[in-house]
Amino acid sequence: MKSPSLIAVASLFMAISAPLPSASASSGPVGEWQIADGTANVAIRPCGTALCGFVTWSKNAANVVGREVLIDMKPEGDLWSGTVVNAVDGSRYDARMSLLSQTVLKIQGCVLGGVFCGNQQWSRLK
Repeated sequence: MKSPSLIAVASLFMAISAPLPSASASSGPVGEWQIADGTANVAIRPCGTALCGFVTWSKNAANVVGREVLIDMKPEGDLWSGTVVNAVDGSRYDARMSLLSQTVLKIQGCVLGGVFCGNQQWSRLK
């Protein structure tokens, strides 16, 4: 029986000791985000098989902290679809979100079946 070559042993060692991907690289939009105008932060986390988002800080309205603003965001390929809520007035919109990069999240809200849409780009805090 042949003993393993030095190259085979070295290759195995390198494969075993290779660093694992960081949590932020594989967690998609899960994390803490600052909304486009900088007046609030939203924590996105798993909620069952979907994602949800809650206001964690607000510059202008402390009474919105803790409100769910992203509801039942389910994965569909490279994006997530569900509902976005205006934390101030409670208006609900059909929503889609997608990562533009590991630090930029695009949130789109639409009414009338997508006839009228608006979007924001949020910045990752953590």
